Amino acid sequence: MYCTFEYPSKNINNKLYNIIDSWSKIETRKGGQMTPMNLQDYKIDDIDKILAYVINCIPNTAIKLGKGNSYRDNMNFNLSEFKIAECWGILYDKGQSVSKHNHFPYCLSFVYFIKTPKGSSPLIIEGKRIKAEEGKLVMFHANQTHWCNNSNVNGRCCLVGNIRY
Repeated sequence: MYCTFEYPSKNINNKLYNIIDSWSKIETRKGGQMTPMNLQDYKIDDIDKILAYVINCIPNTAIKLGKGNSYRDNMNFNLSEFKIAECWGILYDKGQSVSKHNHFPYCLSFVYFIKTPKGSSPLIIEGKRIKAEEGKLVMFHANQTHWCNNSNVNGRCCLVGNIRY
């Protein structure tokens, strides 16, 4: 189970891509270049705008993933206790991927699609394919297995992270 949201303006994505591209120095196991995993600590305006949006989407995500119809149905959630614990950017070129993994013990994970050239690989959560589309935010239980198959194109870019409670 997951939730999707659409960021209201894609104008920020070129700036985000340039930020992530300038930081991308760490190679992942299956390829792809990632930034340090603490971008939330650097006070970068454009990254902070997306993270503020992520935080604003947490209540609706908590309701849906908690399978309730309102805040009261989700027992004793204190929405102010959700915090972004980790955030990093990742850039994939042709042939690069991310192997199956999860982010336990965090409670939620997110992917914000910054750049998705035609033919970009989808995000796959528990076998369910989610189309990579610029401006789309996907939030899901962090213990769910997810991955991305080999990219067919250069320049697929995301901002991703984990949320603790």
